[in-house]
Parts: sequence; structure tokens; C-alpha cells
Amino acid sequence: MIASDSISSVLATNTIKTVAKTASVAAVSADTKDVSPATRDVDSATLSTFSRQLNDSAARAESRDNRLDSKQLASLAKDVIEKLTGSSYYGDKAVHDAETPDTEDPELLERAIQATRFTNGSGTNPFSGMSLKQLTLIVYDEAGAYTLNERKAAYSEKYDQEEVWKRAICRRYVDEYNETGKSTQTLFMMLAHYNELPPIEKAQYPDNYAANLASGDSAVLEALNVSHASTDSSRINV
Repeated sequence: MIASDSISSVLATNTIKTVAKTASVAAVSADTKDVSPATRDVDSATLSTFSRQLNDSAARAESRDNRLDSKQLASLAKDVIEKLTGSSYYGDKAVHDAETPDTEDPELLERAIQATRFTNGSGTNPFSGMSLKQLTLIVYDEAGAYTLNERKAAYSEKYDQEEVWKRAICRRYVDEYNETGKSTQTLFMMLAHYNELPPIEKAQYPDNYAANLASGDSAVLEALNVSHASTDSSRINV
């Protein structure tokens, strides 16, 4: 039987990450089920403001992804994560804690205050329960729509959700292998997950990630080759 510690190590080496598998980044909606508990009780005007923020972030993300190639996106993502988690963040913590959003909207101001409290170890995360696609938009939006502490809080929630996904996919991989002797369906899920990542997330994977993932299972590799052939064919037809 395959050990869960072993497959966990493999997945960690392949830098498994996740984002929500629903709706395009370009069509973000602040539906009440996608926003944090702290935000659900505010009035419709505030929800509209937050929705506009997210849609603006989506538009900027699309523009960025069209402008930068994969290596540039990977470099940008690395820089952003360093800003949110590295020594420079903690070295300038007082500055970040004093930062306020450029708005007079009391709810958005309160959200920023709550994010600062959270990053200092008290209170709840204002982005708790949001979808991963929305969290990704906030984390990588450097236009100033969110304070750095808000983006750090969003990153924290995103990281926690990704860890839950990694543990679940590890368990599923092991369970399927122990039951059938292979993990074809789990690998299909991992490939589908990878293909649905936004460009800035996908850019953080090795270039040959999908091929390496499929190489251990002929059924997945065959499906991957068919998919590539179909894509090439569609391009020719166009």
C-alpha cells in the first residue's frame, strides 16, 4: 500500500496550489455566498461597492496577464508573495498598519482596519470564506485598491484553503491507489485543476508540470495527448 506521507511529499515537490474552479476571472460577482461572514450583513450598496472592486481587479488581472509572459508573471508572483510574507513586510509593519484605503466608504475603511487587526493576531479575517478566485484577484492586485494588510489577509485565507485542498487530494490519491492500484481519476482531477488556474498561478508551476504529472499513468497521458491534438487541430481549422 502507498503511504500518504510519500504522496504528500510528491505533491509538495510539484507545488500544488489551487483556486476556485467556478466562473471566469473576468466575470467576478460578489454574490452573498462568496463574501465573508462579516460582509454578508452589510447593505446592498456596500455589496455593490465590493463587487465593483473585484470586477476592477479582474479587469486589471486580465490586462496584466495579456501583457506579461509566463516567466514575467512568475517573477511578479514571487515578488508579491515576498512583499506579503517576507522580512520587508515585517520590517515596515508600522507603515502597513497605518495604511488606509483611498475611500470614504465606512465599510471599506472598517474592512481595512479588520485586516490590520487580523495581521496582528486579533479578530477574524475579513476575507474568510471568500472564493479562491476572488482571493487571488485581491492578493495580486497592486493598483492600490486594497491595503497591503488586506492583501496579506487575503493571502492568508487563500493559503489556508489551498492547504485544505492539498490534504484532500493527497488522501484521494492514496485511497484510489490502495483500492485500484493506480490513481487515474485523481490525476485527471489534478490536471483539470491545473488547466483552470489563472495565468499568474499557472506561471508558478514548472513548465513541464502537466506532462510530469501524467507520465506515471498511461490513461492520463493518453488523454493529455488527445487534448493537445484537439487543440492543435482547432488551431489549424481556424
